[in-house]
Amino acid sequence: MPELPEVETVRSQLQPQLAGRRIVQSWARLPRITQPSIEAFVAATQGQTILEARRRAKQLYFPLESGANLLIHLGMTGRLHVENSTQDFDSASLHKHIHAVLRLDNGQQLVFTDPRTFGALAIAENLDFLNGYGPEPLDEDFDEAAIVQALARRSIKIKAALLDQKIVAGLGNIYADEVCFLAGVHPATPANAVSPEKLKIIVSHMRPVLELAIQARGATLKDGGYQDTFGAFGEFIPDVYGRTGEECKTCQTPIERGTLGKGKSARSYHFCPVCQKI
Repeated sequence: MPELPEVETVRSQLQPQLAGRRIVQSWARLPRITQPSIEAFVAATQGQTILEARRRAKQLYFPLESGANLLIHLGMTGRLHVENSTQDFDSASLHKHIHAVLRLDNGQQLVFTDPRTFGALAIAENLDFLNGYGPEPLDEDFDEAAIVQALARRSIKIKAALLDQKIVAGLGNIYADEVCFLAGVHPATPANAVSPEKLKIIVSHMRPVLELAIQARGATLKDGGYQDTFGAFGEFIPDVYGRTGEECKTCQTPIERGTLGKGKSARSYHFCPVCQKI
């Protein structure tokens, strides 16, 4: 979180605010989330014109006039917003959760805030790493049959397979749970044990679910962590994710929560025990 719909919302809102704007001053403060270094980040961005705002899966990137790219990954709690430039660039005057500021030539500034610091800032000369992502459900040439075949070859749990960005790019915890619910498939079912018919239903729901979420500017869960660039919460309401103990919208059975894996790599899943029997 944020996932594809949330990141696409941020991208579409930043495009008219940043495209063609020159960065007149850059500032960052956390070396561990700023690559390759704060000094290199500042040198590569300051004085550069931002050409446009782009997205691939959950990755935001901004091509610069120099040919390099400004990469920003929101992580779990990262937020970008544009505001009028009013403060000096120093740690004492800026809120502790603000980790980067790019002052623009129109008197505004792009601010990166990240309370939990799971996000990342970087400068990349090329974007070859994006080629490792699988196809996106929003692509015009998205091949549903090929995704069904790819899922059918995996023995891992279906939710884990849906989260594999090499199979399909952009789905995260929220929307993987949603497509499983809509297909009536338990998220902990091995992918190769899901019937071909059910796999087709799962894949057929990917694009509509993501499009609905984008129209609603993404999903803000109970923790209130996600806000768009204007400070508004997303209005997409998941059917199951984050609704543990609440009634299923179909059969009124309480939604349950489970986990895949152990330790720090464990992923939660949410399901209706009646509508999604394993």
